[in-house]
Amino acid sequence: MKTQVSPFGGFLFLLMLMAASCNQPDYKTYYDGIVVELSSDGYSGRSLYGNGDIKAARYIIDCLSSIDGIVPAGTDVQQRECFPAFPEYKSEVYPAGFGRWENEPEAGKYLPYLQSFQFPMNVMRGDMSVSVDGKPLRATFDFTVKEFSPSSNGEYKLVYIPDDKITDDDFVKTINNGEYSDSFVVVSWSQYLTLSAHPFERYIPFLGKLDKVAGVVLKGDDLFPYFKARSYYNLNMPVIMVNEDFPSDAKSIEVHIDSEMIPARDAHNIVAWLPGTDPDSEEHVTFIAHYDHLGMMGRDNIYPGANDNASGVAMILALAQYYSINRPEYGIEFIFLDAEEANLLGAFYYCENPALPLDGIKLLINMDMVADNGDHLATEASGGAMEMLRQIRALNEDGTFPPFDVALQDFSDNSDHYAFGMKGVPSIYFSTEGDYYAHYHTPRDNAGNISNENFDRLFSIVTRLVK
Repeated sequence: MKTQVSPFGGFLFLLMLMAASCNQPDYKTYYDGIVVELSSDGYSGRSLYGNGDIKAARYIIDCLSSIDGIVPAGTDVQQRECFPAFPEYKSEVYPAGFGRWENEPEAGKYLPYLQSFQFPMNVMRGDMSVSVDGKPLRATFDFTVKEFSPSSNGEYKLVYIPDDKITDDDFVKTINNGEYSDSFVVVSWSQYLTLSAHPFERYIPFLGKLDKVAGVVLKGDDLFPYFKARSYYNLNMPVIMVNEDFPSDAKSIEVHIDSEMIPARDAHNIVAWLPGTDPDSEEHVTFIAHYDHLGMMGRDNIYPGANDNASGVAMILALAQYYSINRPEYGIEFIFLDAEEANLLGAFYYCENPALPLDGIKLLINMDMVADNGDHLATEASGGAMEMLRQIRALNEDGTFPPFDVALQDFSDNSDHYAFGMKGVPSIYFSTEGDYYAHYHTPRDNAGNISNENFDRLFSIVTRLVK
């Protein structure tokens, strides 16, 4: 799975593949092709740059349109009144028009599937370089830049803040004393984590109060991944994350960071529906996967997002193919969510503006990062889904395939199922974990660093559960 293809280049191949054997499609090969396609360079990390997110949405809708029986869900979703979402410790999310889709060719084919919304986002698509005492650091290997960082260009002094000053009482007072206006201060990340802040927002209460310093370097044991969850605001200065290789006695730092705050970044959920065989059924199953990824951190650092989450998108499209041939009694909803990397905003917006009633969801299954090797299957379940989880464990151990090590984690806001679970929807999350998790939120999460070895057994568990 190391071949890279251009956007839409694999689509005709996929159609031919599925047409070759209508009764028994090769779901795994279909899945593989989608992962490779969506993580190829032409999608630029499936975010704003080069309209990579729009290209990904076009590709997904083209795949959906080729599946017998799939239609847009809630075709009046653009005409009905829509409501903003105000999730705690996240960006506010507002209804929007079609945005960049207005200029897309053949837009009429795609718009019925879309649910549009908007939010502010800070992007970094220009210069991205850091040098310490004249030695360049490698972006994404030696440093990452926090997503709320403003632009910064220049050479500054480096000052190391003692751990005994990184306390609730002393941190802001020490750094804001006026001595560091021409300096970047180096702060221990592990010590910073001892400060009293909510785990959902640990930056604004302390870093957000700094206004007399040129920048902050947070030094940890390992390199912190790149995120976009808190890109809806800017702090007063850039914040750079480094690992233990960062020197402990350096004198100067030179930074060139170009950032731009987009006040109304348009985003688009994709919602599709497969009717069941019983037209009177009031329940349905919902599958979700986010199709967005991180885009870029500087013009030379593209994040392909093969495992996170081209894999989940591909798995759900393979399931859509399967259920088009093996229809259950109740309908199935397929949602491909945008802005997950921006802190689950697409999911929270959808939950305020569902295309189909949330109380009709019998079970929601979230596929996020399912292209790793190993036997570890991470799961989370909301309270209403615990019985389904017991059924999953039974299917996992019935001898059809070698069993996963099914690990139940705390229900948390690490992926889109959280928004639905908070609304009382019975929700389950799946993620496989193995050797390739080391590439999480780095440019190395590409089609050469994933595995499809767990596809068959996960696909089998899910299809038999819904059946």
